[in-house]
Amino acid sequence: MHIGRFAARLHSPDATSTDGGGRPLMTDHLAAAAAAEAHIEWRSSLRPGDTSTRVRPSPRVVAGDSTVHLVNPSHISFGVGVITPRWLFVLASATPASYGRPQITDETLEPFDVEAVRPGDVVGVGIHTGNALRGYEVGSLARARGAVVIFGGIHATLYPEEALDLGGAHAVVRGDGDVAWPLVLADAARGTLQRVYEAGRVDADSFVPARWELLPKGRYMWGSVQTVRGCPKHCSFCSVWRTDGQTPRQRRVDVVVEEILELRRRGFRFVALADDNFYPVTLADLAMAERQRNVARLEQLRALRAERFELMDRLAQLPSDMVFFTQITMEAAEDVAFLKAMRRANIKGALVGVEAVTPEGLKDVYKGFNDVGEALVTRLRTFRDHGVGVLGSFIFGLPSDRPSTFAATADIADRAGVAFAQFVMLTPYPGTVDFAAWEKSLGNNAARIGDIPVTRHWLIPQDQRPKVYAPHPVMSPDEIRARTQAVWDHFYSLRRIWARSQVAESIRARIAFVLLSKLYRQMYANTGIATDSARVNRANRWARWIARPCQRLFTSRPLPDLQLPAR
Repeated sequence: MHIGRFAARLHSPDATSTDGGGRPLMTDHLAAAAAAEAHIEWRSSLRPGDTSTRVRPSPRVVAGDSTVHLVNPSHISFGVGVITPRWLFVLASATPASYGRPQITDETLEPFDVEAVRPGDVVGVGIHTGNALRGYEVGSLARARGAVVIFGGIHATLYPEEALDLGGAHAVVRGDGDVAWPLVLADAARGTLQRVYEAGRVDADSFVPARWELLPKGRYMWGSVQTVRGCPKHCSFCSVWRTDGQTPRQRRVDVVVEEILELRRRGFRFVALADDNFYPVTLADLAMAERQRNVARLEQLRALRAERFELMDRLAQLPSDMVFFTQITMEAAEDVAFLKAMRRANIKGALVGVEAVTPEGLKDVYKGFNDVGEALVTRLRTFRDHGVGVLGSFIFGLPSDRPSTFAATADIADRAGVAFAQFVMLTPYPGTVDFAAWEKSLGNNAARIGDIPVTRHWLIPQDQRPKVYAPHPVMSPDEIRARTQAVWDHFYSLRRIWARSQVAESIRARIAFVLLSKLYRQMYANTGIATDSARVNRANRWARWIARPCQRLFTSRPLPDLQLPAR
């Protein structure tokens, strides 16, 4: 797990894998070439070679005396979290016992108390692009208090120099933190801390389970467990296949089930399977390997697929009141056996990246394996018909979008019967093909807000950040934002939410569905799209008000004596 990573949006090392449309996926050679094309330049004060220089933090870290603080940064605190930020509790588990109980702060619940930091403490900050600026604030404040500051996460993996220059970091961990974290702490105690640690991608057997006993009671609605890292796709807007790789790394089933049981013992009925892609082997992958008579590849794919089915068989043996949610690609709708296994396993919801409802839009995002029009409606309904509710993810602001695209998208979401939806405006994120193309197109002519170029938009104060970054052929930024907001308003009207809640099996469940819908809308639409700070603040207050009763509806009576089912 990347330090600072919970789960990514929605990866096979040879050309026999396909993208679902019969075309070969990127080989390692092509992926490397793409990564070179997407190289991100950052003008840093560090000289070449500085990243390998060892530095002596002052004061020294002393196991048994220094406290380890782990911080998930956020500009906005809602009081209650929807899903547990798994990385915090994984790194807590990886922290040697000699350091005592790590102090965990999730700023989506409450701000970090920097006054609690003492000289010689260690402060670990995990960042993605969206919360990097707040992370740098936290790191700088902690360093000023005399702490040794360590950064990790997807964004720090892409931009280690940035955390060193702007975040007060003494060191940065790039890649998975499971194995690297105790080694970093040991170096800090010896005074031989490196500026950058190349942790890479650890094998699935080295994934560290989370320390769920450190969870604050009554603060989260859903638990989270990771079963696989990596995704074999190469979507242009996503960095997962670059940071986590295109080869799926699946954990052993017993380990996954035991961690889920630990959450149920603590009263969590709802658990997110926080995977990059829960469906890493498609029917098209198998067919391609058979056509090519690639016996080794076919055996590998069949083994990966068998492990998925074994996991779902074991989930089906857990208490029947448990509900699971995950992330998968659209191709799973073709795989009836897989959908039936999901239903038996009580996997009742999945985030599906629809992205666009037109052929041109799918071409824009390298996602030609998705359907459009009536075929798309049919595919999405297939999930629902097999008991899997869909959280559909749609992107607005693609070059091929037109004003009519917004209404067409809303219509597809309605007719397809998706349970939830998110409508996001195209944002170029580091590590993606889209970002590389956008940055290259601007060259030295990028607009600036203050002294910050828009190609470093995450460093711009949140109330000054643009909502749309690339000029659109036919629409202004304000028009795209307003039309996007209107689709959110349409989909999350109370009348439509209540109609969709009929999928729930009881009045309590329907109420939970309505509250979660409204909470999701307040947290992810108004706080992310609105340009009026008063509207953002109002949405934050509404979210805090809704979150508490919503949390009570989703959790249940703890079952401390629950045991692992026999195979």
